[in-house]
Amino acid sequence: MAITAVLLLSSLGFFAVTAQAQDCSRPVGDNMDLKGNDILLTSFPDGTTVTFACNIGYESAGGSPRITCTAGSWSSLGLKCQRKNCFSVEDVQDGQIEYHPGTEFGDKAVLICNPGYMSLGGGELTCGSQGWMGRLPVCEAPGCSRPVGDNMDLKGNDILRTSFPDGTTVTFACNTGYESAGGSPRITCTAGSWSSLGLKCQRKNCFSVEEVENGQIEYRPGKEFGDKAVLICNPGHMPVGGGELTCGSQGWMGRLPVCEEVECGDPEIPFGQGHFG
Repeated sequence: MAITAVLLLSSLGFFAVTAQAQDCSRPVGDNMDLKGNDILLTSFPDGTTVTFACNIGYESAGGSPRITCTAGSWSSLGLKCQRKNCFSVEDVQDGQIEYHPGTEFGDKAVLICNPGYMSLGGGELTCGSQGWMGRLPVCEAPGCSRPVGDNMDLKGNDILRTSFPDGTTVTFACNTGYESAGGSPRITCTAGSWSSLGLKCQRKNCFSVEEVENGQIEYRPGKEFGDKAVLICNPGHMPVGGGELTCGSQGWMGRLPVCEEVECGDPEIPFGQGHFG
């Protein structure tokens, strides 16, 4: 009887030791995996301690990453892994950032330029494991095309250009034969549009020619740039020298003739019809 009791106690002790030495299966956690060579194993001997690390795109929110296998069971895992947050992008000039859908791992940051501006270069950003990846474009105001005005053109070297960067100020001048009727000649390119042009250019007016002796002036058709002034002599007079005047950018150009009296020569008397006293 005593021998039987000893054998029974020995058997129970054997089974207890066997139960305590049971291996553990591969542990799993949310958004994490085992570190080092343990990632390749599928079972772990009793007493093994393993360490977890958050997956790419996730970061620790606290808690111990280590667990231990004891009698076939793992201890409680304290580590919590949350999606990497890249937070907001720095402010950009002349635009704002839209997040699609947020600022966490895998989300996008897209630049939206303000009205009147366009994006140049770069693209969108992607929230990665180390922060925002990529390069944003720059919001720039489009330049302006060549401005035009009635009877005027640009001054200086600007006359040779066909496009102008944002912020450029140019100056107009009246064309040859035209003169300013008032208004500012300067305009500025802002966000792709020119400011209002105040300058007005009208045809040069040469006004009336001074009075002439023994004749009068006819204007054909008027007294403005390109028109003519012609001398018409009074009866009994004829123009001598000179010609017509032309209204130019500096005034009347040319030299008028002079109206001189026509002198009568000796009358011709037919032969035999003369009267002698």
